[in-house]
Amino acid sequence: MPPHHVATAAQAALLIRPDLRPLLQLLMQGARSAAEVARELGMPLARASYLLGQLQRAGVAGIERVDARAGRPIKRYRVAPRWFIPYGVTAAATLDDLWLGQLAPRMAQLATLAARQTQSYAPVWGLWLSQGDTDSNLELGDETGPAHALFAGDEPLMLTIATLRLGDEQARRLKGRMLALLKEAAEWETPGAAPHTLSLLLVRGAVD
Repeated sequence: MPPHHVATAAQAALLIRPDLRPLLQLLMQGARSAAEVARELGMPLARASYLLGQLQRAGVAGIERVDARAGRPIKRYRVAPRWFIPYGVTAAATLDDLWLGQLAPRMAQLATLAARQTQSYAPVWGLWLSQGDTDSNLELGDETGPAHALFAGDEPLMLTIATLRLGDEQARRLKGRMLALLKEAAEWETPGAAPHTLSLLLVRGAVD
C-alpha cells in the first residue's frame, strides 16, 4: 500500500468538508501559491490565502517551496495525496451522520440541477401519487401527469429510486454491470462538452 497520512480531529474537519474538495484536489496535484489557487478556482485572493492558512495551521498543507521575488516571497503549498480519516476523529455522532454529511450537500446540488433541467420543459411541476401493482408510486410531473416521456425518453435526465428483490449473486451482477457501464462511459469524455453527473447508489434494504 502506498504511504499515507492518518488524520487528526482538526485535520479531519477540513479534509471531509465538501466545499474544500476542489482546493484539496488542486493541492494534491501539485504545489500552488495563493494567487494560483485564486485564479484556478475562481475565488478572491484573500479567500484563497485564508483557506491555505487554515490548511497549513492544521498540518494538512505544507509549504513545498518559497520562491524569492522583490518584496514578499511566494509560498507554494502542497497537500499529501493520500489520507486515512478514521471515523472516530470526525465530529459525526454516528456512522450514519458521517455518510449523510458527505451525501447531503451533493444530493442538494443534484436536486438543484434536476430542477433547472425540468423547468425548461414545463413551467408548473409537482408530484403525482398513485397506487402501483404492489406499492404506491410518487412521481415527478406537470399538470398533465407524470413525466414518463421526459425521464424515459432521449433527454439525458434520470431521477429514479427503485427497490428490487435480488439474491446476493444477482445484486453483485447488477453492481458489476453498472460499474462496467460507468467505465465505458468514461471513455466517451469529450473536451469542452457539457458536464453530466451520474450518481450510483446500491444498498441492501428498502427505501420508502
